[in-house]
Amino acid sequence: MAKNSANDGENLFEEAEKGGAKRGKSTELKPLPRKKVKDIEIGDASKRESFSAMHELLKEEVGDAIDPTVFDEETAPVLEEEAVSVPTTARGESLLSRDRLKTAAAKTYKTTTHASFLDMGDAERFYPSVEEGLSLEQVQGRNAHGYVNAYTTKAGKSYLRIILSNVFTFFNVVMFLVCIALIVFQAPVANFFFMGIVALNVGIGIYQEIRSKITVEKLKLVTAPTAIVIRGGVRSTIPVAEVVLDDIVYFETGKQICADAVVVKGEMETNEALLTGESEPVKKVLGAQLLSGSFVSSGSCYARVEKVGGANYVERLTSYAKRYKKPKSELNAAVTRIIKAVSIIIVPVTVLLLLSGRVTDTPNTWANWQQNVLEVAGAVIGMIPSGLFLLTSVALFTGIIRLAKRHTLVQDLYCIEMLARVNVLCLDKTGTITDGTMHVTKVSEIKGNAQFKRPLKEIVGSFLTATGDNNQTALALADHFGYSQKLSAKTVMPFSSQRKYSAVTFNGEGGTFVLGAPEFILKDPGVRLQKEIDEHAAAGLRVILLAHAPGEIKDNRLPPNLKAVAVVAIEDHIREDAVEVIKWFKENHVAVRIISGDNPLTVSEVAARVGVENASKYISLEGMSNRQVVEAAKKYTVFGRVTPEQKRVLVKAMKAAGETVAMTGDGVNDILAMREADCAIAIASGAEAARNVSHLVLLDSNFSSMPQVVLEGRRVVNNIQNSASLFVMKTIMTVVLAFISIALRFARVSDKVYFFDTANMIPLELFIIGIPSFFLAFQPNKSIIKDNFLATVLKRSLPGGLALACVVLAVYGYGRAMGGLDLKGGPTVVYDTMLVAGVVFAGYMALIKICQPYTAYKVVLLISTLAVTVLALSGILAFCAFIGMALPFGESVVNVFTIGFNNITFLLCVILLSYFLIAILTRLMMSIKLGGLLHENNRAKN
Repeated sequence: MAKNSANDGENLFEEAEKGGAKRGKSTELKPLPRKKVKDIEIGDASKRESFSAMHELLKEEVGDAIDPTVFDEETAPVLEEEAVSVPTTARGESLLSRDRLKTAAAKTYKTTTHASFLDMGDAERFYPSVEEGLSLEQVQGRNAHGYVNAYTTKAGKSYLRIILSNVFTFFNVVMFLVCIALIVFQAPVANFFFMGIVALNVGIGIYQEIRSKITVEKLKLVTAPTAIVIRGGVRSTIPVAEVVLDDIVYFETGKQICADAVVVKGEMETNEALLTGESEPVKKVLGAQLLSGSFVSSGSCYARVEKVGGANYVERLTSYAKRYKKPKSELNAAVTRIIKAVSIIIVPVTVLLLLSGRVTDTPNTWANWQQNVLEVAGAVIGMIPSGLFLLTSVALFTGIIRLAKRHTLVQDLYCIEMLARVNVLCLDKTGTITDGTMHVTKVSEIKGNAQFKRPLKEIVGSFLTATGDNNQTALALADHFGYSQKLSAKTVMPFSSQRKYSAVTFNGEGGTFVLGAPEFILKDPGVRLQKEIDEHAAAGLRVILLAHAPGEIKDNRLPPNLKAVAVVAIEDHIREDAVEVIKWFKENHVAVRIISGDNPLTVSEVAARVGVENASKYISLEGMSNRQVVEAAKKYTVFGRVTPEQKRVLVKAMKAAGETVAMTGDGVNDILAMREADCAIAIASGAEAARNVSHLVLLDSNFSSMPQVVLEGRRVVNNIQNSASLFVMKTIMTVVLAFISIALRFARVSDKVYFFDTANMIPLELFIIGIPSFFLAFQPNKSIIKDNFLATVLKRSLPGGLALACVVLAVYGYGRAMGGLDLKGGPTVVYDTMLVAGVVFAGYMALIKICQPYTAYKVVLLISTLAVTVLALSGILAFCAFIGMALPFGESVVNVFTIGFNNITFLLCVILLSYFLIAILTRLMMSIKLGGLLHENNRAKN
């Protein structure tokens, strides 16, 4: 563990140094000169590269900004080839990172188009005014010609895919092949009962998945992306899929740009991190190109749509970038490993069993082949833990539906598990601890400054009107000062989470006013001013400074000689449930870290008020290199003045230290950190950007529902661990007995290829594994997840599997010793009945052990299971024999109470001894630190 963590840390330091060289304050980055837009020439058809090659290039350029797994999932058929002009310019329009900009202009790319790509060349273009937009007739024409922003995206499995994916699993295919073999060799009807279990598994799986799909799709309508458009002089909100070519769209902070467009009015900054991997904001002014897939980080503007749907150059790219990263689920990894292990074993064992059937002096007759196939089929069916995968899916789907009732949208099955395993929760103060609403508590004008012609209320009001900022701070200021148009803006620098301030140069004698975090505006505010700022911060208030300079904003730089004008203290409203939620996480051993762009002293005070442990350990990350941020992540609880890139580094550093990290966010500045986290949680009332990249969305924006999500994850994972042990127990028993059977057969000790046929396994699979595991999976369980999933399952299942194998061998030895129950012939009714009953009731002993510690729910389950099992092996078999019906558990398995007192006594002794064997082996397994080894292996692979 330590070794891997250290290696991860070293790799992180190396990446941090590279990042520091690009973004750190120690290296000043000069803006690249603007270049004229050029079209990349496409070669002739004989020289064109394939579409897949183009995407390889895209993946290389954007790096970790794209989840690579989705490239394998969605590959549309190439229908025709067509030259595509790809615009590329300097910083602001390029899809490439800055260190590749110089070489990008010289490259020529070749690609092919898809049927979904629209040809804009034949479209009649309109240039509507910002006030009027397109007319209703023009919109109808666009819709008629297909120039709309709709394109095919995979929002989940189709109904057909759900059915096919549940029917044609690896193990179901094996079951079908076994069934076909039994049909060919004319097996008795009882040997086909296992297909009933297969049909039940498939039916339940399809039902639950379709039900979950319907539920999730209904919830997603609540968070579906929308666009604000101007049409016929009316401003309206529509789904992004209804945006048409040349529409006038209004973009504001937090919105995702839904189509390639050109700014026609206003100024703003966009975050292109999902396209370039860089979090630095890009300023967009009149005539600037907006890239679909990027997000508005500050300001607002009106833009005319240049391309729609598949015609967007980045349509394919953004369809990946908008997707959240799939969580690295330990549960999913464990189930996959079990599949692979059984897949590797099942083929050679089947071959060896078939070959062992020919090690005999008996003639090679149809009857002999028929008997061999029946017995081999019993081994194959026994190795397959098919119900495990059904149970896992059903439990997770049920979890999704339960959380939906609590207004939580789950975007991936396994993220429920990831949140349940989280031991570090990173919170952004705004929107989580506080509800995002603010109000001004005090305004202090600085004495000694030159008197302005306008009162402070008109200055701040004109400032807010000019910037158009709509964040909570701006809304609080507007509520106190109001809006004004007394001063007209000449140059506007909108607020950015990177620089922590906004600025406006007014016409006339207004000069330039700057509003934002004091330490980012004035390097030396003076003793008195600093004292007042610190007092407000210590009281948990957010401090905003208004400063003035007589000069103008030039080249996006503030003028010199800034002087303080006023200090504004703003109070965040703490959520009523924040204290209880923080207390719950503390009691459940989840460390809370507060990451904010505000003053760390202010954040620390707010964190202390809600009960965050070690809230006094705070630090400002302003000006820190990435290496310093990594070091700070190990020592502090509260982090202030954090940039979006630093948030990402913090999360990555915590993960490198071996923590499972969840990140909550509600804004564009949280995107990078949320994509890096093991589990990303978004607030529905926050930015659309955060919702798009999250694993979970709190639809009611209620942070108090977080504990319920964690508890649901614990219930699912803990219960699946218990149930999985039963399925794997049967697999272990079958594998052990298969190899023993092969050895006995080649030694010519036994005349049977395997101990059971397919019908003999039904009582164990149905009464001991199937029904109990289903009820165990849905019991209440709030226990903290402590161990590795696969290790826990192996520790619990291995003792039961070995004990069941020992019971079979004990009955086999007893049969040989008694002579009349020999495998080589004679009356096999008693032997087969003892064999089946021994395995079933020994499995019940394993169930008793797995159910520890006992609860009223588990006791009722154990009593009911025993009653049903006894009834099945006695009354049901007796009734079937009485009416002449085929015996469901095999032709030679009869009422267990009719096999004789001595045989029953021996069987009871073996079953009771199996419990003690299971207990001893369980204690031995629990002493082996298998979980740590598997956990280290998982971390090394991840």
